[in-house]
Amino acid sequence: MKTSNGSRALFHFERPRLNKLFTEAVKYPLVVVCAGAGYGKTSAVHDFAEEYQAATAWIQLSERDNVGARFWENFTHTMMQVNASLAGAISKLGFPDTRDKVNQYIALLHHHVEIKRRIIVMDDFHCIYEPSVIRFVEECVLLKMPEGTSIFLISRSTPNINIAGLVSRGCIYSLSENDLRFTESELAQFFRRLDISPQPEALREIMQDTEGWAFALNLIARSFQKAPGYEGYVRKAMKTNIFRLMETEIWDRVSERLQYFLVRLSLIEHLSVDLIELMADGDEDMIAELEKQSAYIRHDSYINAYLIHPLFLEFLTARQELLSAEQKRKTYAIAGGWCNRSGFKIDAMSYYEKTGDYSSIISVIFALPAQFSYDIAKYTAEIIDRAPAEAFDTMEFLAITHLRAYMCQGLWQKSVELAKYYEGKFLRLPEDDPFRKRNLGAIYYCLGMLRALLCITDDNYDFDQYFESFGKYITEPDDLTRLAAHSPGPWIIMAGSSRKGAPEECIDALARTVAHISRCCNGRMTGEDDLARGEFKFFQGDTTAAETLITRALAQAREKRQFEIVHRALLYTLRIAVSQGNLAKAEQALKDMKAQLDENEYANRFINYDISVSWFYYILAMPDHVTDWLKENFSPYGHAGFIENFGNQIKARFCYMTRSYVSLLSYIHEMKERESFLFGRVEMLAIEACVYYKIKSKRKAYAVLQDAYEAAAPNGILMPFIEMGKDMRTLAASALKNSACAIPSIWLENVSRKASTYAKRKSSIITEYKQVNRIRDGIILTPREAEILTDLSHGLSRSEIAAGRNLSINTVKMVINMIYAKVGAGNLADLIRIAVERKMI
Repeated sequence: MKTSNGSRALFHFERPRLNKLFTEAVKYPLVVVCAGAGYGKTSAVHDFAEEYQAATAWIQLSERDNVGARFWENFTHTMMQVNASLAGAISKLGFPDTRDKVNQYIALLHHHVEIKRRIIVMDDFHCIYEPSVIRFVEECVLLKMPEGTSIFLISRSTPNINIAGLVSRGCIYSLSENDLRFTESELAQFFRRLDISPQPEALREIMQDTEGWAFALNLIARSFQKAPGYEGYVRKAMKTNIFRLMETEIWDRVSERLQYFLVRLSLIEHLSVDLIELMADGDEDMIAELEKQSAYIRHDSYINAYLIHPLFLEFLTARQELLSAEQKRKTYAIAGGWCNRSGFKIDAMSYYEKTGDYSSIISVIFALPAQFSYDIAKYTAEIIDRAPAEAFDTMEFLAITHLRAYMCQGLWQKSVELAKYYEGKFLRLPEDDPFRKRNLGAIYYCLGMLRALLCITDDNYDFDQYFESFGKYITEPDDLTRLAAHSPGPWIIMAGSSRKGAPEECIDALARTVAHISRCCNGRMTGEDDLARGEFKFFQGDTTAAETLITRALAQAREKRQFEIVHRALLYTLRIAVSQGNLAKAEQALKDMKAQLDENEYANRFINYDISVSWFYYILAMPDHVTDWLKENFSPYGHAGFIENFGNQIKARFCYMTRSYVSLLSYIHEMKERESFLFGRVEMLAIEACVYYKIKSKRKAYAVLQDAYEAAAPNGILMPFIEMGKDMRTLAASALKNSACAIPSIWLENVSRKASTYAKRKSSIITEYKQVNRIRDGIILTPREAEILTDLSHGLSRSEIAAGRNLSINTVKMVINMIYAKVGAGNLADLIRIAVERKMI
């Protein structure tokens, strides 16, 4: 029997049958490669992708990717290698765990990805079971990829994803173990390539024993050089103990230093070339020896990493007792540092915890924004919950990191209790102890943030006292300035109560806070106090005084590069411009907002810009131009001050504009059941009152208007009513005629007059905008809108239209509402009449 070393492992043996299958598979949007370990799934796809010469992104998944934030780090890190522009954009978005983020991701995808042939591989998909990650893959990877893209899912078991729609459309190609198994003919051909000539009986026995399992066949082929025949050593070793075969064929034949190095690799999950080189500490000879073990460890150029066969990794894991504690510590430390630098924050903290390096965990968190993701917060809290009690006595800012982790989960009561516990703990330390001083400063900062968030419910504006204490303990800018990364909520004034004087009390506390924070933290929050004063004047309807204060706040914030405050000031400038009928000023405000999109330090710039631009299109009555993600369902409630609530304000206006009253009223009802900002509550009540009047439910309209008046009157709030324009003018005029209405006539007359003036100026802006942009007054419907209008004219119901057009009933309702908004019809009869008059049908 002749043998030779052979230059290629069995996994890489060219198999025309398999290549033909993959050539057919790549024509489909989704390719599922499903087989057990050792069938050569990864290598088969890898070899085909190399020959196919398409742009390929290879995402290696693991159990840790069931944490959304960690999956996102992995996903964006991989995309960076094939589309740096897309990766850079989506990495700032964060894991799309809300409908808003999903829509933003899809928009970024379509903006940054061109149509061309590409392959995206998601390897070891069987490791994924987290619903949010699976949902992202279903909605954003499988259904929204650009034309020309094929997704390869490699898994040991059937992927736990909803692909019924793709199956029904014939968009899936599946490869199973039966496809990947070697046939007897292929095995014979492979042996001939290696100059191995087993007897026909031996060949059949090998196939019977292995059933064409690539991993076992590879071991057998490599062992034929030294074994007397299949019936002897090779067959028994393979059947009784495949690990023993690994030991004799690999483990015993590599150097001792590589043995220890391989076991060290089994401690970590990331096998990036860069990380491997760091761990090798410049030992190029050992790296060269490692790369020779290509049967079970291969370098993958797609991800610039080494891949170890799962069974060989298990073999190595069983030998971890060979390593000393110091070797393990060093390995985890190197891996943690690499993960942190590479953006794998959760993995980094996991490795740091194994070595008890809480200082590095603190550094990871301090480098994140003040409000970091729920996943990272939960993982961090769990790590620190497990920390030994003595660590808090010596590790600076471990306590504050613990506290921040609970705050970012929205666990307010737990956060308050934890803050008070740590406050008491550090107060017991000697007064001259620097450790006491710095930790107390951090605790008071977080207590200030907590109190600012909670004053919306308890009407107690004492948060500035904690920021004052923070300022007493922190006298120089240092690492603690990270804690002051501040993002205003939808409104600057955080008052929730309608009690007379509550907004002023909040403003006063905020002004004192700005003084403390800006002094200690390099000007952070500068201008926010004047912006709050301007906001209050704006909502009272005094736009002249508001503009003076807001302009001053804008200048101050720009000087200190406080981008969030600049944006809010520009948004109020835009709203004031509309109330003045000044299109040029409004467009300049939008232009200034757009300029901030280039500021990489401004994390929320795209979301905030979308919100402001969409508000302007609401004013212009141009629903088609509203950003797509702001046309979707309302975001789940987290806290009134979170940015999701900011987006919901525009979604509410979009619903009002498009007559989507059911979802709008449902959202407003939900708002009434929890805490809300005073200004936002009055705005929603004013909208609700107008909705009820539009649907001819006058009694409810008057009752809600009464509620809105009672919430607004103590503090002289008028602008939410004024900005409703002609709809509020009509409602107020009707209420004046209703003797049962308890709202003072003088108030109704004032609101009616000012809303009428606002409506005229808004109309002036709309007219001028259309003239400047050469927009015809004619009604322009999309093809789908035109089709559905025709169906309505034929007497079809919404359900009949949905069935006939293969659309969901909700989509049909949304399109009909858009038609009503564009045509300006009040009911179906009006709609058909106007459409006939304008020859639209």
